[in-house]
Amino acid sequence: NEINQNCFRSLTLLLSISRKNDEDSRSPLNEKQMQALVNLLLAALSDSEQNTATFNLIKSIVSRRHVSPEFYDLMEVILKLSVQSQNASVRQQCCQIFMQFLIEYPMGKQRLEDHLKQCILNMKYEYEEGRLSAIGLVGALINKLPSPMIEEHAQLFFLPLVLQLVNDDTKKCRESVAECVSNLLKRLSLDTVQTLYEYVTRWSSGKGSEALPLRRTSAQVFGIMVESRIDFFKRGSTVDDLVETLHASLTQVIDKDDLGTIEWELPYFSLVCLEKISIHFPSTMAPKNELWIAVVKCLIHPHAWVKLTSSRILNIHITNLSPKALVPPEKGSPKSFLVAVPGSLYEIARNLCFQLNAEDSEQAETVTLLAIKSLTWIIDAMNDHPELCFKNDNEDMERLPTRDEENGGDSGRDPVLWLMKRLSNIAKARGYRRREAIFKCFAAFASCCDPSIILPHLELMIEPLNRTLTEISSKAEQSSSRRRSQVDADESELPKEVMQLLEEKCGTEAFLNALAAVKSKAREKRDKRKQDAAAEAVHNPQAAAQRKIRKQEHEKRRKKRRVEEQRAMRGAYAKKQRYHDTLL
Repeated sequence: NEINQNCFRSLTLLLSISRKNDEDSRSPLNEKQMQALVNLLLAALSDSEQNTATFNLIKSIVSRRHVSPEFYDLMEVILKLSVQSQNASVRQQCCQIFMQFLIEYPMGKQRLEDHLKQCILNMKYEYEEGRLSAIGLVGALINKLPSPMIEEHAQLFFLPLVLQLVNDDTKKCRESVAECVSNLLKRLSLDTVQTLYEYVTRWSSGKGSEALPLRRTSAQVFGIMVESRIDFFKRGSTVDDLVETLHASLTQVIDKDDLGTIEWELPYFSLVCLEKISIHFPSTMAPKNELWIAVVKCLIHPHAWVKLTSSRILNIHITNLSPKALVPPEKGSPKSFLVAVPGSLYEIARNLCFQLNAEDSEQAETVTLLAIKSLTWIIDAMNDHPELCFKNDNEDMERLPTRDEENGGDSGRDPVLWLMKRLSNIAKARGYRRREAIFKCFAAFASCCDPSIILPHLELMIEPLNRTLTEISSKAEQSSSRRRSQVDADESELPKEVMQLLEEKCGTEAFLNALAAVKSKAREKRDKRKQDAAAEAVHNPQAAAQRKIRKQEHEKRRKKRRVEEQRAMRGAYAKKQRYHDTLL
């Protein structure tokens, strides 16, 4: 192998020198010698693992455009190695050689089409590394083939790429395929893009569960099209038609979810496409009130990606508006669905509170931060225009029904008070990440809102903060572990910082008065619970005894759990089961 590689290096040098000195670029080897050399190269590719000199010699032959049946067979082996080789460097060099061969060499239409089909088929290779190499080769061909050739074979590239985009299991491959589709669309003419757009539109028109995969595919491809060919969607009513198509898909999915069937892919891809439309064509989406209502409903979808995307769309919309500018104009239609659809502001706030009230295992930081950012804007809008939170502006001004009456309480005609109560009650429930989300929301209010909004509701904000600090201090008194103390100190840092922000915003006197009132109410509740327990022991001793037994069992479990935690901190192993216990 070493002798072969040295010979290949010498031949590479000979061919390069002869090409520089010979004006007509004729090879110093005759046809029989070139045929023997190609056969040697073919054998070297299959036998040797050290192929650097082999590939350099093949590149030198390609640059001379040597034509022979054996060399075409060698290129087929190169294409095969570009996918199946286990060496990343070999795959890369094979892709470069084959791409140069395909672009520069003379070949008939059928042979060219066969090679392109094989390149596309290689994207279905079994292993991810090979698929990535094949996708990279297809992407390079899309970028470097002449435009007329791309136009001629647009469907040959487009349809297999879309299938691979939908069916591939790995994220890296899907991202690479999406990039290939985007680059392909950028190189095509408007007429060809129109043809492909009509294909995708037909996929989205299906109905029933059988058509669901095609509709998912269409929504995903629509998003790529909007991002890559903005000029196409500026023509006529194309973007309006697309918005209506996505709205229909979104509405049908929401209705199915109400019946108990959860579908997340179609709404997710539809929302991703709508997000891109809202960025590039904000004026198109603004008057679509029914569409915005569907987006608001997606805030409480079970899947985190759907919640995140719908939160981004709404945040983009409201951050472009001023809370004080939500008054409907005297002439013309309102600028936002928040004005055109009464009660929508309340619906958004309720659904965002639902997001923050998720269990710790379901909390997502990106969703939480968007909810906090949106609620900071919403509370200002509620304060300036409370009438937007009600369905009707006449007669009784009927307040929207809420699923949270028990937790939030009935706040009558004051939506800011309702929101503060709702957030305060959410933070009372145990769960570190849930409380952390609410406390960050309070911190955002303290940083961005006017003191006139916070002062009337200061006690509602301080109450969960004080409760959390009290629980942490009681845990610290009961535990002697250093690690536990450090954890408690970390957990108490955020509530203390939020209380400091509230004090700076509202003033020391108002803050201390509110804190004293909160502590007094907590003390009164504690004393009342003790009095009720004592009265129960006199009037209903059986129920009091049962409650005492439950308390003792809870204390036993707590002590056992604490012992196990301390053993785990010391690195001790769990207690092994004895042999005679297993026999029993």
